[in-house]
Amino acid sequence: MSDAPRAGRRRALGDVLIQIVARVLNLALGVLVTVVLARMLGDTGYGQWLTLLAVYQLLGYLTNFGLEMVAVREAAAKPDEAEDWIGALIVTRLLLSAPVVLIAAVVVVLVADGTAMLAAGLILALELPLGIGSSFRVVHQLRMRNTLPMVVVTINSVAWGIAVVAISVLGGGLPALAIALTACTGLSSAIQAFAALRLVRFRPRPSRAAMARLLRTGSVLGLSGLLMMSYARVDQVMVFEIAGAQDAGYYGAAYRLLDQAHFVPTSVMTTLAPVIAALWSENRERLLRVIRLAAEFLAIGALGGLAFAIVGSEEVITLLYGEEFRPASPALPVLAGAFVFVCFGYLTGNLLLVAGLVRKDLVITGAGAVANLVGNLLLIPRLGFVAAAWTTLGTELLVVAMSVYYINKKLPLGPAGLGRVPRVAVAAAAATLVLAGADAAGLPLAGLIAVFAVAYPALLLGLRAVEMEDIRSLRGGGA
Repeated sequence: MSDAPRAGRRRALGDVLIQIVARVLNLALGVLVTVVLARMLGDTGYGQWLTLLAVYQLLGYLTNFGLEMVAVREAAAKPDEAEDWIGALIVTRLLLSAPVVLIAAVVVVLVADGTAMLAAGLILALELPLGIGSSFRVVHQLRMRNTLPMVVVTINSVAWGIAVVAISVLGGGLPALAIALTACTGLSSAIQAFAALRLVRFRPRPSRAAMARLLRTGSVLGLSGLLMMSYARVDQVMVFEIAGAQDAGYYGAAYRLLDQAHFVPTSVMTTLAPVIAALWSENRERLLRVIRLAAEFLAIGALGGLAFAIVGSEEVITLLYGEEFRPASPALPVLAGAFVFVCFGYLTGNLLLVAGLVRKDLVITGAGAVANLVGNLLLIPRLGFVAAAWTTLGTELLVVAMSVYYINKKLPLGPAGLGRVPRVAVAAAAATLVLAGADAAGLPLAGLIAVFAVAYPALLLGLRAVEMEDIRSLRGGGA
């Protein structure tokens, strides 16, 4: 069932390109929807909405608990047992959803600030079981055919965008948004499940061995992921509780852009994770080449984003959210710096899994959670929402550094493990200087975007951080 062991560089490039193009289009739509939401709800209402989303992203992880990553790894390594692993994944997630819904209801009652926020939070609890069908995307991931999941994501984005605009026109509030988001989740989940079931047989009674191994490995990985989700999401709740709804709105506005940018590491690792899992025990030399390839892809996207955020953060924030959210702009470059380590964290997290270092991953994320909690408690009362951004940056740096340390002991990467990442870093630094000059010359945001769109690719090519062979591969469609 899995095509991962036979995948070449050209095919990987093509699959990543398809995802990036689709996710960029969805990103553009998501940004527009975010603008409508922020302007419709205001800083206080928007802070409440983002706090609810943070709660559900954290609790929603309890219905997954790292199970998808384990299922992909096992199915890629043992293609003949893939259907059993997929069945185990879906059934286990269904069993986990019931208690999580009850936990979610309790948390919402404790966190909610007002009747509207409480009603919206209780409605969003239905998202948890409805979203389980999305796990069928692993079928296409194993085949390195991620076009259909991207179509499903696009359908969801369009439906959600239409719903938000309609609610804005009709004057709805948080409960209406919660109903719309829950309905969109159910729709996309059903489409994904229907498409996958045309390719594989679903086993409503998977083997006990598969479910036991899934839970055994997934419980450790899931606890690690939960800690990671906690330090990635609890800061939003802490800003809301310590600094107030307005600061939460500012922080959420900047962090939302970081969230949207996750399409870069998601696209890269969706394609390469099955390849890494399949090659771990088969071909270490080729495995190292794939790791370098992933690192290069991630660096190009993350460091380029950081370069633009350093110069254009204020213009981006005010364009998207309006003058009311201008105070949020100092947090964006800091969060863009954190995003660099978030991207590499996708890669190191996958390597910890395939290397059998999930218990080390638990130690790493535990340290990150403690560092994040302590940093936020100490700094938010003094510095407000910007402190949460700096704490996020420090936490992500700590987590990636510890991950690389443990991975290097199991699989020595050496200086060559960086590949062309240093060249990408030099290109991004040069692009920052070019953008700073353009900004000093008085260019508006559109001008800065145009300068960056020309300068950054030219610098990548000029410094040979990207080769013409890569461009030709992409033009060839990655077949």
